[in-house]
Amino acid sequence: MERFDLEDVVAPPTHTAETPLKDWRLKYQAGTIQKQDFTDFFQKQSRKYFHYHYEAEQDTTRPSLRCTYNEAGAKEHIINVLMEFVLGDNPKIVLDKLQQEGNTATVCGKVFKNGEPTYSCRECGMDPTCVLCVNCFKQSAHRYHKYKMSTSGGGGCCDCGDEEAWKKDHYCEEHLRGKENPKGSTIITDAIKERCELAFTAILTFSVNFLEIEPNASLECLDGDVDDGEEACFCTVLYNDESHTFDQVIQTLTKIAKCRQKDAMEIVASIDREGRAVVKCDTFSECHQLQEAIEKQGVLSLSTLQTARAAQSLRVSVLNIRAVACQQLALQLLTWFQEFLIKHCVFRQIFARLIMDRKAPYSVRHILEYDVKLWKTARTCWHRLLISGMLMEYDNKRALAQEFSKHYASVVQDFIRDDHEHSFSIISLSVQLFTVPSIAHYLMANEGIFHKLLHTFYHVAVETYIKNKTLQFSKTVNVSFKRAAYILYDLRYILSFKPDVWTDPLREGFLEGCKALLKLLNVMQGMESTTRQTGQHMDYEPEWECAFNLHIKLATTITLVLDWCATDAAVLTKLYQMVMRYLCSNGFIVDSATKREERHVAGHVAECFIYDVSSRPVSIHLPLSRFFAGIYLHLGTFGLTFDNAVAGNKRTPEEIIEPILCTQTMIAQVHAGMWRRNGYSLLHQLYFYRIVRCRSEMLDRDIIGLQIGAALIESNQYLIHILNKFNLIKWIQSDYEKELTAQAVEDDYMLSMIEEFLELLIVIIGERYVPGVSNVTEEDRTKKEIIQLLCSKPYSHSELNRALPDTYNDTAVEDVIDSVAIFKKPQKSDAKGVYELKEELYDEYNMYFYHYTKEEKSKSEETQRSRRKSKNELVCCPPPKLPKLTDGFVSIANLLQCDVMMTILTTVLDRAIDTSSKSFAENHLQEALYLIGYGLQEEQSGYYPFLSFYVQSQKYNMLSKLEELSRSARVEAHRDFLLWTIKKFKELQAKDKSNEDAEACSMSADGDLSEISRPLTAAEQEKKEKEERARLAAERRAKIMAQMQNAQNNFMKSNAEMFASANVPAASRDSTTTMEWQDDGTNMDEEGAVAYNSLACLGVERRLQQPEEQSYKCILCFEDCTVTKDGPTLVYSAFVQKSKVLTPDTRYPSSVHTSSCGHVMHVDCWQEYYINEESKEQRRPHRSRQPFPQAPQSTEFQCPYCRCLSNSVLPLSAPLSKYSMPMVIHKGDELFPIDMWIEVMKTLSDELNMPSLEDNFEDSLPPAHTILSRANLCANIEQFERIAQPIDPVELPASWNTFMQRYIKSVCQHAPTEFEKSEKVGLLWLWHTCIYTVQALEVYLRAVNKPFSCEMSIRHKSCLSGLIRASCLSGANLSSADVASLKKAAAQMLDTVFKQKSGSVVEWNCFSIMVQMICIVPNLLFSSSHKAVVANGSMMDFYTMQLFFMANMVKAIVLFEPPTTDNGMAMDVDEEYEQEVKDLPQRILDNIAEFYRKYNFAARRQALSTTQQQQKQQARPQSETQSQSQSQSQPQTPPKSDEASTQETQSTDTISLNDEATTSAHSVDDSIKVPCDLKTIAALYEHIKMEMTEFLRCCCLFFHFVTDVEFPDEHSNANMDSYKGMCEYLGLEHGLQAYFDSAGCFASILETFASHPDIVYCDLVTKKKRCGRDFALVPCTLPIPKLVDLPEDYSDLINTVSDFVCPNSEREEMKTPTMCLICGKIICAQSFCCQPELDGRAVGACTYHAHFCGAEISVLLRVRDCQIIYLGRSKGCFVQPPYLDQYGETDMGLRRGNPLRLCPERYQKLQLTWLSHGLYEEIARLNDNTSVVPTQWHHM
Repeated sequence: MERFDLEDVVAPPTHTAETPLKDWRLKYQAGTIQKQDFTDFFQKQSRKYFHYHYEAEQDTTRPSLRCTYNEAGAKEHIINVLMEFVLGDNPKIVLDKLQQEGNTATVCGKVFKNGEPTYSCRECGMDPTCVLCVNCFKQSAHRYHKYKMSTSGGGGCCDCGDEEAWKKDHYCEEHLRGKENPKGSTIITDAIKERCELAFTAILTFSVNFLEIEPNASLECLDGDVDDGEEACFCTVLYNDESHTFDQVIQTLTKIAKCRQKDAMEIVASIDREGRAVVKCDTFSECHQLQEAIEKQGVLSLSTLQTARAAQSLRVSVLNIRAVACQQLALQLLTWFQEFLIKHCVFRQIFARLIMDRKAPYSVRHILEYDVKLWKTARTCWHRLLISGMLMEYDNKRALAQEFSKHYASVVQDFIRDDHEHSFSIISLSVQLFTVPSIAHYLMANEGIFHKLLHTFYHVAVETYIKNKTLQFSKTVNVSFKRAAYILYDLRYILSFKPDVWTDPLREGFLEGCKALLKLLNVMQGMESTTRQTGQHMDYEPEWECAFNLHIKLATTITLVLDWCATDAAVLTKLYQMVMRYLCSNGFIVDSATKREERHVAGHVAECFIYDVSSRPVSIHLPLSRFFAGIYLHLGTFGLTFDNAVAGNKRTPEEIIEPILCTQTMIAQVHAGMWRRNGYSLLHQLYFYRIVRCRSEMLDRDIIGLQIGAALIESNQYLIHILNKFNLIKWIQSDYEKELTAQAVEDDYMLSMIEEFLELLIVIIGERYVPGVSNVTEEDRTKKEIIQLLCSKPYSHSELNRALPDTYNDTAVEDVIDSVAIFKKPQKSDAKGVYELKEELYDEYNMYFYHYTKEEKSKSEETQRSRRKSKNELVCCPPPKLPKLTDGFVSIANLLQCDVMMTILTTVLDRAIDTSSKSFAENHLQEALYLIGYGLQEEQSGYYPFLSFYVQSQKYNMLSKLEELSRSARVEAHRDFLLWTIKKFKELQAKDKSNEDAEACSMSADGDLSEISRPLTAAEQEKKEKEERARLAAERRAKIMAQMQNAQNNFMKSNAEMFASANVPAASRDSTTTMEWQDDGTNMDEEGAVAYNSLACLGVERRLQQPEEQSYKCILCFEDCTVTKDGPTLVYSAFVQKSKVLTPDTRYPSSVHTSSCGHVMHVDCWQEYYINEESKEQRRPHRSRQPFPQAPQSTEFQCPYCRCLSNSVLPLSAPLSKYSMPMVIHKGDELFPIDMWIEVMKTLSDELNMPSLEDNFEDSLPPAHTILSRANLCANIEQFERIAQPIDPVELPASWNTFMQRYIKSVCQHAPTEFEKSEKVGLLWLWHTCIYTVQALEVYLRAVNKPFSCEMSIRHKSCLSGLIRASCLSGANLSSADVASLKKAAAQMLDTVFKQKSGSVVEWNCFSIMVQMICIVPNLLFSSSHKAVVANGSMMDFYTMQLFFMANMVKAIVLFEPPTTDNGMAMDVDEEYEQEVKDLPQRILDNIAEFYRKYNFAARRQALSTTQQQQKQQARPQSETQSQSQSQSQPQTPPKSDEASTQETQSTDTISLNDEATTSAHSVDDSIKVPCDLKTIAALYEHIKMEMTEFLRCCCLFFHFVTDVEFPDEHSNANMDSYKGMCEYLGLEHGLQAYFDSAGCFASILETFASHPDIVYCDLVTKKKRCGRDFALVPCTLPIPKLVDLPEDYSDLINTVSDFVCPNSEREEMKTPTMCLICGKIICAQSFCCQPELDGRAVGACTYHAHFCGAEISVLLRVRDCQIIYLGRSKGCFVQPPYLDQYGETDMGLRRGNPLRLCPERYQKLQLTWLSHGLYEEIARLNDNTSVVPTQWHHM
């Protein structure tokens, strides 16, 4: 590339006179330009782009302040000018060339926003802080590795390209190219560098001068700069703090600043987002008064701690408006500067050189110290600038780290005094600097960062609480201690990576830090000590949380320090010596136990410390002793021992283990119940002592310390020390039982203390899976831990990870898990996958594993005993084989054979044999057997030549005692364990003899076991007892049977005559004798037989079925009750809700759905229950009140039986046939035909449309016979009444009417629009909810692939039964007011159906109109006759259903799209349909084809296209003939210009096309025949059947509950849920012949529906009506509603929302982006910036969206938290997401971060919950738990 010098570019005159570019260039050439020229320009121009004004809306006394900053204008006139000065007149070209040059950065360095997704590779990352941005991850090899996914807290940066962050695959594809390109540039010249330095200096100077909260500096910078002719204006600026809540600040703004509530919320959201906001713009005095008022306002702090920060007022400043404008410009300049530095490394070099100048006012030191004076946005801008400018090159990063380390102490102290979150402090840069291994080692060696961190922490956090050289925390720990804990996180970063090579400076720096660490551990030794309470309970619980918090944060550091010192002998030796010096100087417990006494046991003497744990102070915190235990393990690696590692003064092993032994004794006493009066604080400490977060540096180190003592102290003396500490010296004496008295105080706890003592011995001897104690690795240790966990139960992956200690190497742990366990995938969608231990590893189970709690120990033992019993093994848990001890710990094995141990074991066995012994418990024997088992197995292993446990045990006659015990009934529970132990003894006994003797011994041993003298195992004993019980039961049964047989024989003898008549043959009996039901059956008349044998519920020859009376049991009073017409009213509990699950009616925004659980109650019982529930709710003063007050009648309650959510009750109704007996019409009977019925309906429509002469509607509507006479059908009135079946008005019970009106009122409350409070609205919405509920159930059954005729649940059956019957009865129970009010609705409906006065059939919801017509029209027709019509399946109901069946058929034909065929291949049609069509007569086929061609949109469109093509082809020859004749007959004329000819042609074409369009848009030439062969008709027939399915299913459900005719048995099969079967059930003709036979009336009805003007004259091209409006098409079959499709990979979903910004703040990203799963919209949730008003109240964006999208309820997905929310109006709940990891587990909150995949089954389950309208019930069920955290759902 050629060299590009901007000196030669001539600037075009594009700038105005105000632009100083020319002056800058002249001064630059003259060498006189200074940074002051730029800063003055910035200062002068900034005011032009900051504006404010007040808007007086409704409340003129509280105008709204609107401050705006024109970023676009400032960029154009300030930043762009600056760029032109630096890069020339075309800076964009220069930047493009830089990009083309390919010298991108090798390090990504992208700064993460809050909530942005990040990825870390578990295989390649050096530590968990190494993360990648989305773009780098997609282009790297890590996407194929095991990775973790999380969201950033903001402030970090991408580590792609940092070679020290990754073990391999350091670069993505993009940054790999940057590495291969040269560092230099041919485009950036020296002149550009020089101008860059000038511009950078000016920007940094300007920003440092103005970006401060305090007003002094800003005012000083503005001296001499006064706006001409403009009065000085000031701003009151309110700043963010973390001490006051949103509500408190809003209250202050509304009360003091007189802001409106909405404005106050916007200001608070801006303060939280940006760190500050302007609340007033006025004169200085006004602004200052507001400042003083706010500062004086006493605002209660959020914090309960009475600290200085908590009591302070809000932070307010008064700034000149020009200063505010300059600050806004400075922020914009810093943002641009950060983006500019990313462009090239040369720019970053210049920037680094500038800020590393210590004398400059903008040096790194100043930026670090200046950070605390800034607000959120300003801090963020500086942090991002440092990250982009200093962290992308290693040299710059190290230089920044060096400066950061030098000023670390002051920066940390500023952070502690500050109240902002850690992520908004400059101290958060530590994670970017300290996690680089080479930099961390450099800082430790040269800057002493290790020592500096700990010294700072000690000074600012610990020193205050030291009393008597020990830490003692007070009850009220100040905030500074908690904020100082971040230092320990930085310490962890520094020590994360052990050095490969040690240098002397590194050793020195590390040891200096260790010295500071030991100083801290020294004051922690013995902190929070406690003494046993004996007299009374503790008055108050002591403070203990702070000590454990300190330990938890320091534990990782201690572990890392021990790992470091294990790599270098010199460091290890010096550190070990330092630890010993601190142990010598620290006298906790050791120096207090000044007295020592000798203790004698089994002929051995030990001088023991006399320190009574039960009366002296003891502490659970012994970090110094535990640190010694940790470092001692590494001595053997370098050949060091306890004796040669330290020369001179040192503690003895007895003194070292004394504090640990005291702590273990205290724990044992607590378990024994001796410390009950010390309260819960001690129990909590013991709980944390052994949990996985703390035990590695507490419990584990204590056991190691005791094992060190066992290795260094003579075994007998060591055991005597422990016996003395447990106060068991007397117990071990042989004469203890004789001297034992019941009055001994401490002996009450003796049995428990013995048990704890023996268990401690088991742990000391058996817990060897620690590197340094045994020849094992860390992998073996983890393996042992996992085996022990899986022995208690199968664990899921997450449970297993939580139960294991944290480790950086997750993949290694997973490899260990896979080696010991088998993963069982979940069998159900809501189950988890679990790990089960491999069968061969169960032998390694250790019942006394030291990480077990008491509960886990019992559970695991029970599990293992059950497993062994099922496998016919000895039902016991023997000890596992132990690994070999290292040379330094080999003395531990000697504990098993020493005299004191033998005495202990023998004592336990003797007292087990002695049945009168009072100091024995069964657990003692089990623990003693465990120790014996350890001894036998250790000797068998052959690891220790000195170990002869068998020989030693023979001296104490142990085998014979075991054999005696095996026959004792006292210890029957442990018989199998005794047999196992005896067997082990026999095996060792066999080894001591010769081969012959061994053979004989083994035979005799086997013989012994097989002889009667051998005790039975538990399984054998149980089997023997079972056989004995079975034998006794058989004998008793045989005895009873014999007695019964004897009694039977005696009875037969005494009644011989009666038994003789029993031998008469049955055929000789009187055949005329029949039962009553047989008589009814034989005498059944013809009508009844036909009615019974018919399958149809409607039409001619319908089935007549009298339903039985339905009996229920009231769930409140438990009385039996029957539903009758006149009986007591019963009710269902029902839940009414708004719904938009199905597409609502076009007239309304939503529909109303009803559901019920089906449980029945008396009305009186329910009223009493409801009143009690209502009063109970009112008595809960602390219950979170609903923000939206609901009407009293809609108060929710729960079903008393099933706790199902309800808000209304639905009265039960008797079967409709009880009110109006249906009439069966036979074939051949004289029948009022359907075409006449249609004429009656048309006449009724005319009558309804006639205006009423009077208010009384009944007088205006003539009787039915008059309407028939006007239809010229008066002679057929009897036939008409036969098909309508009118009856006298229905008399319904008053209570039924009352509760029906109550239910209707509840429905109206959920109606989407406001209506008049009249019954007409209620009736219309009653029928509407009935229709919607039936359709919703049909769609749900279709979604779950269930036939409509299947056995419905009680919920569905009860709901539909009650709702449909109530709807039909309400239609037959109309008052005169109801009749008058329904006139308009009925007239519109009849006009639509019969008069073509409204929408065409393609816009009908046929089922909806049918139900309304059945309920309304017959009763209106007979209203003047004072008759009622109850829907019961009459012929009029059948005609109505048949009419809409044909309407739906017309709709299907009109909208049918024939299948397209490619390459002339025949369309794919089912052979069954094709054969059925072939069987039709030709005239029927012709009629179908004609109907199809005439009305089908697709056929007419095809004909129109053919017509237009023919017209064009005909027009071309005519135009050619005319042109030829004109040229021959006319003289030649001058040729026209091209333009004129073109215009003429265009005009001619336009005219012809317009004519063609107007004449042919909906008119088709009849001569053109669209192909309609058999294939097309067969496809049409198939389409009709498919499209009729939903209508027929809904009709079957509706008429099933109207007529109570059961579905035929064959319909119960899903395969029989067919078009033909449904037509037969409804009494319909299922073939096409009946409907297209021109001789019948059906064809004319079809023609009437299809000939609607909207269909005939529609625009076939645009598919619009003739009026130009679109068709409101209602499909024949509603598609099953579905939630939005989610991506399979969750990372794809989280990446899509990473770029979404808040709609109300384009500069800020969404904190909680939430996706609506109904519509897919992304919403800014749970944020004050997006809170619209709903019903006069501010609500969250999700609540607002749910109100319109889902009719007040919605299903939402919080993307960054992977959390599903069911959100209703002021209620909601969190639900498990449908995304699972590879282990079948969810990850709410992305805590584990495993890759997640969509589980279709879970998503389908969630979708069905929404589809079945079960969201409200789920919310109520999940919130019924009292442990649910209260949430302000309306703010969601």
